[in-house]
Amino acid sequence: MKVSSVHLEACSNAWLNCENLLIALFEKDLSFCVSTTQVLEECANICLGTLQALRTGHGSLHQLALLCVGICEECAEMCERYNEIKFQTCAAICRQCSAVFTPMAYRAI
Repeated sequence: MKVSSVHLEACSNAWLNCENLLIALFEKDLSFCVSTTQVLEECANICLGTLQALRTGHGSLHQLALLCVGICEECAEMCERYNEIKFQTCAAICRQCSAVFTPMAYRAI
């Protein structure tokens, strides 16, 4: 499977959205459980790493895609627990990223 702009955009959107949600949480000094911020941080980091690997063609893209799908699904499930619009948006963006990378991830299995 060839990497396309759709992959880059999905990964970029998930990374930026998780980062922005983390910033918003810290700026508002809201109290969320540690696992919420950890999942957001992991999702942002994995999506950024995947994005960089996609751009350079470095690494095993199929394994990275599998990792990206897993963390995006976990992040989406976590975000769906909150009724706030920022969390619901994050869930939708992470689900979109997961959907884009699922075909590539299946090649890693």
